[in-house]
Amino acid sequence: MIINKFLQIFSEEYLNSKSIDKLLEFTKKTLPSDGTDKIFIGCILIMFDKGFNGPAACREYLVSIVKSGKVKVDNTNLLYFYVNRINTNKMVAKYLKDINQDLNFEKHLDLVIEYLDQFSYDFSAIIKNIYDKKLSNN
Repeated sequence: MIINKFLQIFSEEYLNSKSIDKLLEFTKKTLPSDGTDKIFIGCILIMFDKGFNGPAACREYLVSIVKSGKVKVDNTNLLYFYVNRINTNKMVAKYLKDINQDLNFEKHLDLVIEYLDQFSYDFSAIIKNIYDKKLSNN
């Protein structure tokens, strides 16, 4: 999957030089700079900090982290709780510290999830498309 390859490249840069220049460049070209970009970057950094880096850096882990922003406990979401109560990485805090003040937070989460869903692999859907094409050709 192409997104996994990019995540591995970003991970190598982060682990080897504590730089995220390639991630920033990719994000600038790929996602809107309206808060969506910060969620994408911050969640990738969380993934790397949690040990999902190098070959382990993958779309599925990233989607899981992003979706934690949609899970509410009382009046907060789990992503915000993580960033403000558990996180110790200053770069994660830089990108995600103000998510509770983002009026379009849910929209930004949905855009990141929608983007990552483009890279999901659904064997059943692929086979169904082939099946439908064969039926329409008969």
